Amino acid sequence: MDRYDVIIIGAGMSGLSAGLRLSYYGKRVRIFERHRLPGGMNSYYLRSGVALDTGLHALTNFVPAGQRGAPLNTLLRQLRLRRENLDLCPQSFSLIDFPFGTLRLNNDFAAFAAQVAELFPAEAAGFKALVERIRATDATSPSAPLLSTRQIVSQYIDSPQLQDMLFCPVMYYGNAQVDDMDFNQFCIIFQSVILEGFARPRHGMRPFLQVLLDRFAAQGGELSLGVGVQAISRDPAGQLSVITDDGARYAASALLSSVGGLETARLCAETPPPELSAMPPGELGFAETLCQLDCHPRELGLDACVIFRNTTARFCFRPPATGIDPDSHVVCMPGNYVGCEDTDSARLVRLTHLAAPGWWHALSPDDYRRAKEEFMAQHVAMMEAWKPGFRAALRSCDMFTPKTISRYTGRINGAIYGSAEKLRSGRSSWDGLYLCGTDQGFLGIVGAMLSGVAVVNRHLLA
Repeated sequence: MDRYDVIIIGAGMSGLSAGLRLSYYGKRVRIFERHRLPGGMNSYYLRSGVALDTGLHALTNFVPAGQRGAPLNTLLRQLRLRRENLDLCPQSFSLIDFPFGTLRLNNDFAAFAAQVAELFPAEAAGFKALVERIRATDATSPSAPLLSTRQIVSQYIDSPQLQDMLFCPVMYYGNAQVDDMDFNQFCIIFQSVILEGFARPRHGMRPFLQVLLDRFAAQGGELSLGVGVQAISRDPAGQLSVITDDGARYAASALLSSVGGLETARLCAETPPPELSAMPPGELGFAETLCQLDCHPRELGLDACVIFRNTTARFCFRPPATGIDPDSHVVCMPGNYVGCEDTDSARLVRLTHLAAPGWWHALSPDDYRRAKEEFMAQHVAMMEAWKPGFRAALRSCDMFTPKTISRYTGRINGAIYGSAEKLRSGRSSWDGLYLCGTDQGFLGIVGAMLSGVAVVNRHLLA
């Protein structure tokens, strides 16, 4: 039986970064990934020879290279990665678009704060105080107390409209709770989206991932794609091992799982760690329609990189009873990032909505296909009403749902942000079994990669 220092389950962003960190220090590491492609929630698929990203709207936490202490720059130092090799292109601007007003995001927080003061003059002082509270919060501490974001934000901001405009991008880009959000998680995502900003790998996730894979291989790491882990075993002496899809068994001094807390518990051949099996399944699902146009989106008035759009009086963040929620959505135009005008994704428009996981999973194959066609048609009609000419410019349409995400990643309910409860320490009650990624609590590309690094530093390199 082959033996490793560390076996990692899942080649998503947290698993890959953990593997990079460990292999740099000479550890014998093997990553098992059930899918044929790496990246996890931030992967890609091929359609007519073009790589289409499945998760990436934006790489958040984007800051200038010289800004010390920023999460992105810390991550690059920890993994010995060169920024230029990632080929990151900053956003031109993004929008938070509500019926009563619009706020612009352009990687310049001072400009954003000035807009808040202009649109909500009575809230300027409260917003400033809220930002000071966010900056002062040690949100990544494993011992940080769980607090309600809605309760805390309402202490500083009276306007429900401004509250909703702040909640919309932050919740869409990293919230696993229905209607509310853990304040620590709010601080992390607020920093990444609003205090810092957006960029995008010029040609999407495929070359970005290849940089990580090449470095991992060069450092002696082993990666098995298309080979999932069926079971985690622990013998009477406490020795950990995994059994893979092909029936092979591999032992390790430590196991690091990036596939989710409850998902990891269900892999355990013996009674699993109670803190993992007690994690509630994620409730929030998303559906996304990918629209290829025969023109650049700017020709239809879609000039922003990302638009967080809400069309009703109040913003709600909960799964709909059926299908998708038409009232709010995120619209992403990859070709609007600076320097991305001539890439394969330059004419792509991505529409993301909250979706009902149970409803999608319960459909028969025929009903599922019909539902996808119906909702894609609804998305196109919505875009045509908003941006006339969209339907005529449409070349092709594709859609993925919570069921798609479950199929390719194994995530329960297709919940990309995992359980509403997180294991912040990353350490389970089984000696040698650790958790990184979504259910450890760091989300987004940079956040997930920092999760892998943080758990490795705290538990496996200490």
